[in-house]
Amino acid sequence: MRILLLTTVALLGAMLPVRAQVSPQLKEDIRNTGYVHSPLPLDYSKAFETWALHKKVLASDVLTEMESLKGWKHRGLGGMSLSTDHHKSGNHSLLLEAPTKIEVLPPVLGIGAGTSMATLAVGGKNWEKYNRLHFWIYPDCEGARSIYLNLYIENDGKIKVPDPYSREGIHEINLVGGQWNECFLEMPELPRDKVTALTFAIEIFGREMTMGDKLKFYIDDVLLQKIENPEVASGWKPAENRIIYSTTGYGTESRKTAIINVANHNGKFELIDQTGKVAHEGVIVRENTPIGTFETIDFTEFRLPGQYKIRVSEITTLPFYIDENIWDDSAWRVCNYMFVERCGYPVPQHHGTEHSDLNGEHNGKLFTVNGGWHDAADMSQQSLQTGEIAYNIIEAALNAKRKGNVDLYLRLMEEAQWGLDFILKTRFGDGYRVQTWGTNLWTDGFIGTIDDAGRRQVRVHNRAFENFVFAGIEAYASEAIEQDKVLSEYLVKVAKEDFDFALQRFEKLGFDELLSGGGGGDHAAMASRSQYMANISWAASQLYKATGEQCYADKAAEAIEYTLQCQRTEPLGDKDGIRGFFYRDTDHISPVHYNHQSRDHYYMMALTLLCETQPDHKDYARWVNAIELYGAYLKAIMQYVAPYGMMPSGVYYKGEAVEDPVNFYLMQVGVRSGQEENYLEQLENGVKLDEKHYLKVFPVWFSFRGNVAVHLATGKNAALCGKFLNDPELMQIAEEQLFWIVGKNPFGQSIIWGEGSNYGQQYVALPGETVGEIPVGMQSRGNEDTPYWPQFNTATYKEVWGSSAGKWFTLIAEF
Repeated sequence: MRILLLTTVALLGAMLPVRAQVSPQLKEDIRNTGYVHSPLPLDYSKAFETWALHKKVLASDVLTEMESLKGWKHRGLGGMSLSTDHHKSGNHSLLLEAPTKIEVLPPVLGIGAGTSMATLAVGGKNWEKYNRLHFWIYPDCEGARSIYLNLYIENDGKIKVPDPYSREGIHEINLVGGQWNECFLEMPELPRDKVTALTFAIEIFGREMTMGDKLKFYIDDVLLQKIENPEVASGWKPAENRIIYSTTGYGTESRKTAIINVANHNGKFELIDQTGKVAHEGVIVRENTPIGTFETIDFTEFRLPGQYKIRVSEITTLPFYIDENIWDDSAWRVCNYMFVERCGYPVPQHHGTEHSDLNGEHNGKLFTVNGGWHDAADMSQQSLQTGEIAYNIIEAALNAKRKGNVDLYLRLMEEAQWGLDFILKTRFGDGYRVQTWGTNLWTDGFIGTIDDAGRRQVRVHNRAFENFVFAGIEAYASEAIEQDKVLSEYLVKVAKEDFDFALQRFEKLGFDELLSGGGGGDHAAMASRSQYMANISWAASQLYKATGEQCYADKAAEAIEYTLQCQRTEPLGDKDGIRGFFYRDTDHISPVHYNHQSRDHYYMMALTLLCETQPDHKDYARWVNAIELYGAYLKAIMQYVAPYGMMPSGVYYKGEAVEDPVNFYLMQVGVRSGQEENYLEQLENGVKLDEKHYLKVFPVWFSFRGNVAVHLATGKNAALCGKFLNDPELMQIAEEQLFWIVGKNPFGQSIIWGEGSNYGQQYVALPGETVGEIPVGMQSRGNEDTPYWPQFNTATYKEVWGSSAGKWFTLIAEF
């Protein structure tokens, strides 16, 4: 079934009053895109790469002049040569070429079709006196709309680069075609005591509709530099002369704080309005916290809407807003990102109708699976993520409607229906549905050609977990789809069917069904039993709301009982007697924690919805008590990140890796054994609560890293608890997760491209740089438990990701 999308939002502008945006420029851009039916323009003026390029250079030495190929070696597809066609200095540049046509698919699906690599042998040189590479690149890539080149640095010194998981020393450079791009890479914390090689590499991802036969990159004038004031890449302390604040701004009623690292100030700060006048003055306070000593400011009492700057001594921030609807602009920008991630849809400036040849088979019938949203920069697709993102966008849409923001409401509902269309299109009415596929290729659109790996990639299976979640999403959406009664009624029908399919399978296989039926090994298989039952309860409550049928209310109350039995009610042996968190199962060995992906928010989604729908139930008081315990837990752990507000990963038990290895390794992508020693080291770098338990700020992780979805999901829990309990402190904790994302972090960077200011390049690969893109998230370095955010731009932590966008929508929906 195909959904009739709202395609008339732009036309409605003439009939509906357009609510004023916080940013007048964004308001104009939204109109110019036909209410984001073409992508928002890229604003490089506030990007990190724009301002940081102009740092003072203290020393500069030529690494290679590109006047000969001495020391260079080519590997892979394509070729390398000297060229006189384009050069920045001297008479030549290095030309690196690659074909776009795919001749042979790699043995491992989902990793592209090969590379063209030009490597300079460095000879084990010590680069420690330098902290930046500077170089020029001229791309000549006919018809390409996403253009980038990779750079690799290899070090054979005390610390090897790249690391075992290929994170360190790898950098994707996003470029503009047909011109010289001035590029740089700060590397103050990269191990570089014995550098052996520098490589430029073209990744070959096939030929999108408008592309030519070749990709060409001219590289010239590669310099090693020492610059003044390189960025801090790790730890909690900001760089010198920095003010760390929410670069988007603050709500009028928000707690408004910032962190100061400014020398020789007079103990005061000022808020400067748009006219240059002082609008507010306050004092700088020195705080001792578990993560260090910091100077902070607090201007919560100042509530006058407007645009302001913070000034301390001679240091002044870029402008930010104070506004009651501070997150509405971000909703437009992140909606823009999801629009660009549409699969099977011609997105102007980014791609044509793509992946029409990706296909699967069920009951002897061949079907096309493009649609929904790609879940990341590699253009893969997870149906569960598309469904959950659609749900999250509807949440944000309904919040916009409640606030009277009609234009945002209509556009978000339109985008949500694109996702709903996919989850309906890919269900087969017998419990089976398309679940995942990965490609990392632009394919040619013809079924049966070399780039068509459809039947080998598309997973079709009948797994209860997904069907329970889809049932809840479908039931929720049925109440939100006001303009299409037929669709609304159909969503209720399929929600009931999917819930029944899931229940039949779960009653037969129990929790083991997560790893059976051909669906094992994906992110959904990480679900704990306690979260699984919370998912069932939430879905049943959604069906109860949609249908009024008592059987769903009964199932919701029955399922949550297991989850309640997994909650820690006895205090730990720490100074605060922490309790209230959930274990993975009733064995009470492994507490619930997530890395990379997270569905932590289903706990409070289930419990608060139970209380909303069944206030007269005999167990209502127990449900409320569970919410109160969990809310107190969140409050207790926030002290360990003060004065920042990022939610810690949570409590860990020392014996998890040994006593509960199945669950332990189930959570780790790409790692299945041998990490017990690293696990203990990561714990010991956290906070020891008692002899058996530790509090970790960042998750325990090895290969895949990035915590945007992790702390935003727990932030959603805080917001749900805060609203239900009418607790302003919990609401403040929830909003702090948003502040962290847009710059109130040690690096002062917004990690939503185009939102706020000081946003850096991200790993965008196939879709290209996009306003509103959000990466997998902040990481820690090695086994440390502190933030790590170098300029190096690679997967997974800097890869743009749909799940992160979904979590952003679900949390801003609470404000």
